Amino acid sequence: MSLAGKLAQERRARLASERLLEMKQAELSAANRKLGLHAMALTKRIGETQAEVETVRDENEKVKSDLTVANAKIEVAERRLWHSIQTIQDGFAFFDESSCLIGANAAYLSVFEGLEEVAPGVTYPRILEIMITEGLVDIGSEAPSEWQQRLLKRWAIPHPQPEVIRLWNGHYIKLIDQRGNGGDVVSLALNITASVRHEAELTAARERAEAANRAKSAFLANMSHEIRTPMNGIVGMTELLSETPLDEEQRLYLNTIRNSGEALLVIINDVLDYSKIEADKLTLNPEQFDFERCILEVAMLLQPSVRDKGLTLLVDYNLFLPTLFVGDPGRVRQVLTNLVGNAVKFTSNGHVLIRVTGVPNHDAHSCDVHVAIEDTGIGIDKDKIGHIFGEFNQVEDERNRAFDGTGLGLAITKRLITLMGGTIWVDSEPGQGHVSVFVSRCQRLKARSPSRRI
Repeated sequence: MSLAGKLAQERRARLASERLLEMKQAELSAANRKLGLHAMALTKRIGETQAEVETVRDENEKVKSDLTVANAKIEVAERRLWHSIQTIQDGFAFFDESSCLIGANAAYLSVFEGLEEVAPGVTYPRILEIMITEGLVDIGSEAPSEWQQRLLKRWAIPHPQPEVIRLWNGHYIKLIDQRGNGGDVVSLALNITASVRHEAELTAARERAEAANRAKSAFLANMSHEIRTPMNGIVGMTELLSETPLDEEQRLYLNTIRNSGEALLVIINDVLDYSKIEADKLTLNPEQFDFERCILEVAMLLQPSVRDKGLTLLVDYNLFLPTLFVGDPGRVRQVLTNLVGNAVKFTSNGHVLIRVTGVPNHDAHSCDVHVAIEDTGIGIDKDKIGHIFGEFNQVEDERNRAFDGTGLGLAITKRLITLMGGTIWVDSEPGQGHVSVFVSRCQRLKARSPSRRI
Protein backbone atom coordinates (compact mmCIF):
# COMPACT_ATOMS: atom_id res chain seq x y z
CA MET A 1 0.00 0.00 0.00
CA SER A 2 1.27 3.39 -0.83
CA LEU A 3 2.07 5.97 1.73
CA ALA A 4 -0.88 8.09 0.72
CA GLY A 5 -3.26 5.14 1.25
CA LYS A 6 -1.80 4.45 4.64
CA LEU A 7 -2.21 8.13 5.63
CA ALA A 8 -5.83 8.14 4.44
CA GLN A 9 -6.56 4.95 6.35
CA GLU A 10 -5.04 6.42 9.55
CA ARG A 11 -7.07 9.60 9.09
CA ARG A 12 -10.31 7.59 8.74
CA ALA A 13 -9.43 5.62 11.86
CA ARG A 14 -8.71 8.79 13.78
CA LEU A 15 -11.99 10.36 12.70
CA ALA A 16 -13.87 7.20 13.75
CA SER A 17 -12.14 7.30 17.14
CA GLU A 18 -13.01 10.97 17.57
CA ARG A 19 -16.67 10.28 16.72
CA LEU A 20 -16.70 7.37 19.19
CA LEU A 21 -15.12 9.59 21.84
CA GLU A 22 -17.74 12.26 21.25
CA MET A 23 -20.50 9.67 21.64
CA LYS A 24 -19.00 8.37 24.86
CA GLN A 25 -18.63 11.92 26.18
CA ALA A 26 -22.32 12.60 25.36
CA GLU A 27 -23.37 9.42 27.16
CA LEU A 28 -21.16 10.34 30.10
CA SER A 29 -22.67 13.83 30.24
CA ALA A 30 -26.20 12.36 30.21
CA ALA A 31 -25.27 9.91 32.97
CA ASN A 32 -23.77 12.77 34.99
CA ARG A 33 -26.97 14.77 34.57
CA LYS A 34 -29.07 11.81 35.74
CA LEU A 35 -26.73 11.21 38.63
CA GLY A 36 -26.96 14.88 39.61
CA LEU A 37 -30.75 14.83 39.50
CA HIS A 38 -30.82 11.63 41.58
CA ALA A 39 -28.39 13.14 44.07
CA MET A 40 -30.55 16.23 44.34
CA ALA A 41 -33.68 14.11 44.93
CA LEU A 42 -31.84 11.96 47.46
CA THR A 43 -30.56 15.05 49.24
CA LYS A 44 -34.14 16.40 49.43
CA ARG A 45 -35.44 13.09 50.80
CA ILE A 46 -32.62 12.99 53.34
CA GLY A 47 -33.58 16.50 54.47
CA GLU A 48 -37.22 15.58 54.82
CA THR A 49 -36.30 12.43 56.71
CA GLN A 50 -34.09 14.40 59.04
CA ALA A 51 -36.97 16.82 59.67
CA GLU A 52 -39.30 13.91 60.42
CA VAL A 53 -36.69 12.41 62.72
CA GLU A 54 -36.42 15.69 64.56
CA THR A 55 -40.22 15.88 64.88
CA VAL A 56 -40.41 12.32 66.16
CA ARG A 57 -37.57 13.03 68.55
CA ASP A 58 -39.41 16.09 69.89
CA GLU A 59 -42.65 14.14 70.24
CA ASN A 60 -40.79 11.31 71.94
CA GLU A 61 -39.30 13.72 74.40
CA LYS A 62 -42.75 15.18 75.07
CA VAL A 63 -44.21 11.70 75.59
CA LYS A 64 -41.36 10.84 77.94
CA SER A 65 -42.02 14.03 79.87
CA ASP A 66 -45.75 13.33 80.02
CA LEU A 67 -45.09 9.74 81.15
CA THR A 68 -42.76 11.01 83.84
CA VAL A 69 -45.45 13.42 85.10
CA ALA A 70 -48.13 10.72 84.91
CA ASN A 71 -45.94 8.22 86.77
CA ALA A 72 -45.26 10.82 89.43
CA LYS A 73 -49.00 11.49 89.79
CA ILE A 74 -49.73 7.77 89.93
CA GLU A 75 -47.13 7.31 92.64
CA VAL A 76 -48.64 10.19 94.63
CA ALA A 77 -52.17 8.78 94.16
CA GLU A 78 -51.03 5.28 95.17
CA ARG A 79 -49.21 6.66 98.18
CA ARG A 80 -52.22 8.70 99.26
CA LEU A 81 -54.57 5.76 98.68
CA TRP A 82 -52.37 3.45 100.68
CA HIS A 83 -52.05 5.98 103.48
CA SER A 84 -55.84 6.34 103.47
CA ILE A 85 -56.25 2.56 103.63
CA GLN A 86 -53.79 2.41 106.49
CA THR A 87 -55.86 4.92 108.46
CA ILE A 88 -58.97 2.73 108.22
CA GLN A 89 -59.66 1.20 111.62
CA ASP A 90 -61.15 -1.92 110.04
CA GLY A 91 -59.18 -4.54 108.13
CA PHE A 92 -58.66 -4.10 104.37
CA ALA A 93 -56.88 -6.56 102.05
CA PHE A 94 -56.45 -7.40 98.35
CA PHE A 95 -56.19 -10.90 96.89
CA ASP A 96 -55.40 -11.86 93.28
CA GLU A 97 -57.25 -14.41 91.15
CA SER A 98 -55.14 -17.19 92.72
CA SER A 99 -56.26 -16.15 96.25
CA CYS A 100 -52.77 -14.85 97.06
CA LEU A 101 -52.51 -11.79 99.30
CA ILE A 102 -51.42 -8.70 97.34
CA GLY A 103 -51.51 -6.24 100.23
CA ALA A 104 -53.27 -5.47 103.51
CA ASN A 105 -53.44 -2.59 105.94
CA ALA A 106 -52.16 -2.64 109.50
CA ALA A 107 -55.62 -3.30 110.97
CA TYR A 108 -55.95 -6.51 108.90
CA LEU A 109 -52.44 -7.72 109.78
CA SER A 110 -52.77 -6.83 113.47
CA VAL A 111 -54.75 -10.02 114.03
CA PHE A 112 -51.65 -11.97 112.92
CA GLU A 113 -49.13 -9.96 114.93
CA GLY A 114 -45.86 -11.83 115.28
CA LEU A 115 -46.64 -14.24 112.43
CA GLU A 116 -44.25 -13.22 109.63
CA GLU A 117 -45.77 -15.76 107.24
CA VAL A 118 -48.88 -13.63 106.88
CA ALA A 119 -47.50 -11.22 104.30
CA PRO A 120 -48.01 -10.50 100.59
CA GLY A 121 -47.91 -13.81 98.76
CA VAL A 122 -49.61 -15.96 101.41
CA THR A 123 -52.78 -17.70 100.18
CA TYR A 124 -56.24 -17.34 101.71
CA PRO A 125 -56.52 -21.06 102.58
CA ARG A 126 -53.21 -20.78 104.42
CA ILE A 127 -54.52 -17.77 106.36
CA LEU A 128 -57.53 -19.82 107.51
CA GLU A 129 -55.22 -22.67 108.50
CA ILE A 130 -53.02 -20.30 110.51
CA MET A 131 -56.08 -18.90 112.29
CA ILE A 132 -57.05 -22.43 113.34
CA THR A 133 -53.61 -23.70 114.32
CA GLU A 134 -52.65 -20.51 116.19
CA GLY A 135 -55.98 -20.33 118.01
CA LEU A 136 -56.80 -16.89 116.65
CA VAL A 137 -60.48 -17.69 116.09
CA ASP A 138 -63.12 -19.03 118.46
CA ILE A 139 -65.09 -21.60 116.46
CA GLY A 140 -67.13 -22.86 119.41
CA SER A 141 -68.28 -26.46 119.09
CA GLU A 142 -67.66 -26.60 115.34
CA ALA A 143 -64.84 -28.89 114.17
CA PRO A 144 -61.76 -27.04 112.83
CA SER A 145 -61.85 -28.87 109.49
CA GLU A 146 -65.56 -28.15 109.06
CA TRP A 147 -65.06 -24.47 109.88
CA GLN A 148 -62.18 -24.17 107.40
CA GLN A 149 -64.07 -26.00 104.64
CA ARG A 150 -67.15 -23.88 105.20
CA LEU A 151 -65.18 -20.64 104.81
CA LEU A 152 -63.32 -21.97 101.78
CA LYS A 153 -66.61 -22.92 100.17
CA ARG A 154 -67.91 -19.43 100.88
CA TRP A 155 -64.73 -17.90 99.41
CA ALA A 156 -65.26 -19.79 96.12
CA ILE A 157 -68.74 -18.33 95.59
CA PRO A 158 -68.85 -15.49 93.00
CA HIS A 159 -70.67 -13.25 95.48
CA PRO A 160 -69.87 -14.44 99.04
CA GLN A 161 -72.31 -13.59 101.79
CA PRO A 162 -70.99 -11.68 104.84
CA GLU A 163 -69.63 -13.92 107.59
CA VAL A 164 -69.22 -13.07 111.28
CA ILE A 165 -66.38 -14.73 113.17
CA ARG A 166 -65.36 -14.45 116.83
CA LEU A 167 -61.70 -13.96 117.67
CA TRP A 168 -59.90 -15.39 120.66
CA ASN A 169 -60.09 -12.06 122.51
CA GLY A 170 -63.88 -11.89 122.24
CA HIS A 171 -63.96 -9.42 119.35
CA TYR A 172 -66.47 -10.01 116.57
CA ILE A 173 -65.29 -9.51 112.96
CA LYS A 174 -67.65 -9.28 110.00
CA LEU A 175 -66.01 -10.46 106.77
CA ILE A 176 -67.27 -8.78 103.59
CA ASP A 177 -65.61 -10.00 100.38
CA GLN A 178 -66.21 -8.58 96.91
CA ARG A 179 -64.91 -10.44 93.85
CA GLY A 180 -64.05 -8.42 90.73
CA ASN A 181 -64.44 -9.39 87.07
CA GLY A 182 -60.82 -10.51 86.80
CA GLY A 183 -61.03 -12.74 89.87
CA ASP A 184 -59.37 -10.31 92.28
CA VAL A 185 -60.97 -10.05 95.71
CA VAL A 186 -61.29 -7.04 98.00
CA SER A 187 -61.76 -8.19 101.59
CA LEU A 188 -63.08 -6.07 104.45
CA ALA A 189 -62.83 -7.16 108.09
CA LEU A 190 -65.21 -4.94 110.07
CA ASN A 191 -64.95 -4.93 113.85
CA ILE A 192 -68.58 -5.12 115.00
CA THR A 193 -67.83 -5.92 118.64
CA ALA A 194 -69.49 -2.73 119.88
CA SER A 195 -72.59 -3.41 117.77
CA VAL A 196 -72.84 -7.00 119.00
CA ARG A 197 -72.47 -5.94 122.62
CA HIS A 198 -74.97 -3.12 122.13
CA GLU A 199 -77.42 -5.57 120.56
CA ALA A 200 -76.93 -7.95 123.48
CA GLU A 201 -77.58 -5.07 125.89
CA LEU A 202 -80.71 -4.12 123.93
CA THR A 203 -81.89 -7.74 124.01
CA ALA A 204 -81.33 -7.92 127.76
CA ALA A 205 -83.06 -4.56 128.24
CA ARG A 206 -85.99 -5.72 126.09
CA GLU A 207 -86.27 -8.91 128.13
CA ARG A 208 -86.24 -6.89 131.34
CA ALA A 209 -88.84 -4.51 129.92
CA GLU A 210 -91.03 -7.41 128.82
CA ALA A 211 -90.69 -9.00 132.25
CA ALA A 212 -91.58 -5.69 133.88
CA ASN A 213 -94.53 -5.32 131.50
CA ARG A 214 -95.75 -8.81 132.35
CA ALA A 215 -95.38 -8.03 136.05
CA LYS A 216 -97.28 -4.77 135.53
CA SER A 217 -100.07 -6.55 133.66
CA ALA A 218 -100.28 -9.24 136.34
CA PHE A 219 -100.33 -6.56 139.04
CA LEU A 220 -103.09 -4.64 137.24
CA ALA A 221 -105.11 -7.80 136.75
CA ASN A 222 -104.78 -8.82 140.39
CA MET A 223 -105.45 -5.34 141.72
CA SER A 224 -108.42 -4.86 139.41
CA HIS A 225 -109.94 -8.07 140.72
CA GLU A 226 -109.23 -7.07 144.32
CA ILE A 227 -110.68 -3.58 143.83
CA ARG A 228 -113.68 -4.67 141.77
CA THR A 229 -114.96 -7.00 144.46
CA PRO A 230 -115.47 -4.32 147.15
CA MET A 231 -116.69 -1.85 144.51
CA ASN A 232 -119.40 -4.31 143.51
CA GLY A 233 -120.30 -4.52 147.19
CA ILE A 234 -120.47 -0.73 147.46
CA VAL A 235 -122.69 -0.40 144.38
CA GLY A 236 -124.87 -3.29 145.52
CA MET A 237 -125.28 -1.84 149.01
CA THR A 238 -126.23 1.56 147.57
CA GLU A 239 -128.93 -0.19 145.50
CA LEU A 240 -130.26 -1.86 148.64
CA LEU A 241 -129.98 1.34 150.66
CA SER A 242 -131.91 3.29 148.00
CA GLU A 243 -134.91 1.04 148.65
CA THR A 244 -135.06 2.15 152.30
CA PRO A 245 -136.85 5.32 153.48
CA LEU A 246 -134.55 8.32 152.91
CA ASP A 247 -135.03 12.03 152.91
CA GLU A 248 -134.10 14.12 149.85
CA GLU A 249 -130.65 15.09 151.11
CA GLN A 250 -129.77 11.50 152.02
CA ARG A 251 -131.02 10.24 148.62
CA LEU A 252 -128.86 12.88 146.89
CA TYR A 253 -125.80 11.72 148.79
CA LEU A 254 -126.66 8.08 148.07
CA ASN A 255 -127.10 8.73 144.34
CA THR A 256 -123.75 10.52 144.29
CA ILE A 257 -122.08 7.53 145.95
CA ARG A 258 -123.76 5.10 143.53
CA ASN A 259 -122.88 7.12 140.44
CA SER A 260 -119.28 7.50 141.57
CA GLY A 261 -119.07 3.78 142.34
CA GLU A 262 -120.48 2.83 138.95
CA ALA A 263 -118.06 5.21 137.19
CA LEU A 264 -115.17 3.78 139.17
CA LEU A 265 -116.34 0.25 138.37
CA VAL A 266 -116.27 1.08 134.65
CA ILE A 267 -112.70 2.31 135.02
CA ILE A 268 -111.72 -0.84 136.92
CA ASN A 269 -113.29 -3.04 134.23
CA ASP A 270 -111.38 -1.17 131.51
CA VAL A 271 -108.11 -1.57 133.39
CA LEU A 272 -108.83 -5.28 133.93
CA ASP A 273 -109.56 -5.86 130.24
CA TYR A 274 -106.52 -3.90 129.19
CA SER A 275 -104.27 -5.82 131.57
CA LYS A 276 -105.64 -9.10 130.22
CA ILE A 277 -104.92 -7.99 126.66
CA GLU A 278 -101.40 -6.89 127.59
CA ALA A 279 -100.76 -10.24 129.28
CA ASP A 280 -102.24 -12.14 126.29
CA LYS A 281 -104.72 -13.73 128.66
CA LEU A 282 -107.87 -12.35 127.08
CA THR A 283 -109.62 -15.17 125.23
CA LEU A 284 -112.85 -15.28 123.27
CA ASN A 285 -115.64 -17.71 124.09
CA PRO A 286 -117.40 -18.38 120.79
CA GLU A 287 -121.02 -19.50 120.85
CA GLN A 288 -124.14 -19.07 118.77
CA PHE A 289 -125.78 -15.67 119.20
CA ASP A 290 -128.24 -13.35 117.49
CA PHE A 291 -126.25 -10.35 116.25
CA GLU A 292 -129.28 -8.15 115.59
CA ARG A 293 -130.71 -8.88 119.03
CA CYS A 294 -127.31 -8.03 120.56
CA ILE A 295 -127.36 -4.63 118.84
CA LEU A 296 -130.94 -3.97 119.99
CA GLU A 297 -129.99 -4.84 123.58
CA VAL A 298 -127.13 -2.33 123.47
CA ALA A 299 -129.50 0.27 122.02
CA MET A 300 -132.02 -0.39 124.82
CA LEU A 301 -129.25 -0.12 127.42
CA LEU A 302 -128.32 3.36 126.14
CA GLN A 303 -131.90 4.59 125.80
CA PRO A 304 -131.89 6.52 129.13
CA SER A 305 -128.86 8.57 128.05
CA VAL A 306 -130.38 9.08 124.60
CA ARG A 307 -133.69 10.31 126.07
CA ASP A 308 -131.97 12.62 128.55
CA LYS A 309 -130.06 14.32 125.72
CA GLY A 310 -133.04 14.44 123.36
CA LEU A 311 -131.32 12.34 120.68
CA THR A 312 -132.68 9.82 118.21
CA LEU A 313 -131.07 6.37 118.21
CA LEU A 314 -131.65 4.36 115.02
CA VAL A 315 -130.75 0.80 114.10
CA ASP A 316 -130.57 -0.16 110.41
CA TYR A 317 -129.90 -3.87 109.97
CA ASN A 318 -129.65 -5.10 106.39
CA LEU A 319 -132.78 -7.06 105.54
CA PHE A 320 -130.83 -9.72 103.62
CA LEU A 321 -128.09 -10.17 106.21
CA PRO A 322 -128.25 -13.28 108.46
CA THR A 323 -128.69 -12.68 112.17
CA LEU A 324 -127.32 -15.87 113.72
CA PHE A 325 -123.54 -16.11 113.94
CA VAL A 326 -120.87 -17.83 116.03
CA GLY A 327 -118.80 -15.49 118.20
CA ASP A 328 -118.33 -14.08 121.68
CA PRO A 329 -121.56 -12.16 122.35
CA GLY A 330 -120.21 -10.61 125.55
CA ARG A 331 -117.21 -9.05 123.76
CA VAL A 332 -119.41 -8.02 120.83
CA ARG A 333 -121.70 -6.16 123.26
CA GLN A 334 -118.63 -4.56 124.87
CA VAL A 335 -117.40 -3.30 121.49
CA LEU A 336 -120.84 -1.99 120.53
CA THR A 337 -121.35 -0.39 123.95
CA ASN A 338 -118.01 1.44 123.71
CA LEU A 339 -118.57 2.71 120.18
CA VAL A 340 -122.27 3.59 120.47
CA GLY A 341 -121.72 4.96 123.98
CA ASN A 342 -118.98 7.27 122.68
CA ALA A 343 -121.26 8.43 119.86
CA VAL A 344 -124.02 9.27 122.35
CA LYS A 345 -121.54 10.84 124.76
CA PHE A 346 -120.11 13.30 122.21
CA THR A 347 -123.44 14.16 120.51
CA SER A 348 -125.51 17.02 121.94
CA ASN A 349 -128.29 17.05 119.35
CA GLY A 350 -129.33 15.14 116.28
CA HIS A 351 -129.08 11.39 115.99
CA VAL A 352 -126.94 8.30 116.37
CA LEU A 353 -127.33 5.61 113.68
CA ILE A 354 -126.15 2.00 113.86
CA ARG A 355 -125.99 0.62 110.31
CA VAL A 356 -125.16 -3.07 109.75
CA THR A 357 -124.38 -4.56 106.35
CA GLY A 358 -122.41 -7.57 105.23
CA VAL A 359 -121.04 -9.68 102.43
CA PRO A 360 -121.96 -13.37 102.87
CA ASN A 361 -119.53 -16.02 101.66
CA HIS A 362 -121.74 -19.01 100.89
CA ASP A 363 -118.85 -21.35 100.10
CA ALA A 364 -117.09 -20.73 103.44
CA HIS A 365 -120.36 -20.35 105.40
CA SER A 366 -119.07 -17.05 106.75
CA CYS A 367 -119.91 -13.38 106.43
CA ASP A 368 -117.88 -10.17 106.54
CA VAL A 369 -120.01 -7.99 108.81
CA HIS A 370 -119.67 -4.19 108.46
CA VAL A 371 -120.93 -2.13 111.40
CA ALA A 372 -120.99 1.68 111.05
CA ILE A 373 -121.87 3.97 113.96
CA GLU A 374 -122.76 7.43 112.66
CA ASP A 375 -123.47 10.49 114.79
CA THR A 376 -123.96 14.24 114.47
CA GLY A 377 -121.61 15.11 117.32
CA ILE A 378 -118.60 17.38 117.66
CA GLY A 379 -116.36 15.35 115.33
CA ILE A 380 -112.59 14.81 115.38
CA ASP A 381 -109.74 16.56 113.57
CA LYS A 382 -108.11 14.51 110.80
CA ASP A 383 -104.69 14.62 112.44
CA LYS A 384 -106.07 13.28 115.74
CA ILE A 385 -108.03 10.28 114.44
CA GLY A 386 -105.10 7.89 114.81
CA HIS A 387 -104.43 9.26 118.30
CA ILE A 388 -107.76 8.16 119.78
CA PHE A 389 -106.99 4.44 119.53
CA GLY A 390 -103.91 4.71 121.75
CA GLU A 391 -103.80 3.66 125.38
CA PHE A 392 -104.88 6.40 127.82
CA ASN A 393 -105.25 8.81 124.89
CA GLN A 394 -108.02 11.37 124.51
CA VAL A 395 -108.49 14.30 122.15
CA GLU A 396 -107.47 17.30 124.23
CA ASP A 397 -109.31 20.48 123.21
CA GLU A 398 -111.97 22.77 124.59
CA ARG A 399 -114.78 20.71 123.08
CA ASN A 400 -113.76 17.51 124.90
CA ARG A 401 -112.93 18.86 128.34
CA ALA A 402 -116.57 18.47 129.38
CA PHE A 403 -116.39 14.70 128.81
CA ASP A 404 -114.65 12.42 131.30
CA GLY A 405 -113.04 9.06 130.54
CA THR A 406 -110.01 6.83 131.04
CA GLY A 407 -108.86 6.86 127.44
CA LEU A 408 -108.88 3.05 127.42
CA GLY A 409 -112.27 2.34 125.83
CA LEU A 410 -111.27 2.73 122.18
CA ALA A 411 -107.88 1.09 122.76
CA ILE A 412 -109.62 -1.97 124.22
CA THR A 413 -112.22 -1.88 121.44
CA LYS A 414 -109.52 -1.93 118.76
CA ARG A 415 -107.70 -4.81 120.49
CA LEU A 416 -110.95 -6.80 120.78
CA ILE A 417 -111.86 -6.26 117.12
CA THR A 418 -108.35 -7.29 116.10
CA LEU A 419 -108.68 -10.38 118.30
CA MET A 420 -111.92 -11.15 116.46
CA GLY A 421 -110.05 -10.97 113.14
CA GLY A 422 -111.46 -7.58 112.15
CA THR A 423 -110.41 -3.98 111.60
CA ILE A 424 -111.71 -0.58 112.69
CA TRP A 425 -111.37 2.94 111.30
CA VAL A 426 -112.92 6.36 111.78
CA ASP A 427 -114.03 9.00 109.28
CA SER A 428 -114.75 12.41 110.80
CA GLU A 429 -114.59 16.18 110.43
CA PRO A 430 -114.81 18.76 113.22
CA GLY A 431 -118.37 19.92 113.83
CA GLN A 432 -119.85 17.39 111.39
CA GLY A 433 -119.99 14.28 113.52
CA HIS A 434 -118.08 11.09 112.83
CA VAL A 435 -118.50 7.55 111.56
CA SER A 436 -116.84 4.60 113.28
CA VAL A 437 -116.67 1.47 111.13
CA PHE A 438 -115.50 -1.98 112.09
CA VAL A 439 -115.44 -5.16 110.02
CA SER A 440 -115.33 -8.68 111.38
CA ARG A 441 -115.62 -12.08 109.73
CA CYS A 442 -118.22 -14.25 111.49
CA GLN A 443 -119.33 -17.83 110.95
CA ARG A 444 -122.86 -17.83 109.50
CA LEU A 445 -125.56 -20.26 110.67
CA LYS A 446 -128.90 -19.61 109.02
CA ALA A 447 -131.15 -16.98 107.52
CA ARG A 448 -132.21 -14.04 109.64
CA SER A 449 -135.59 -13.01 110.94
CA PRO A 450 -137.30 -9.76 109.78
CA SER A 451 -135.50 -6.51 110.62
CA ARG A 452 -136.50 -4.41 113.59
CA ARG A 453 -135.97 -0.72 114.38
CA ILE A 454 -136.20 1.23 117.61
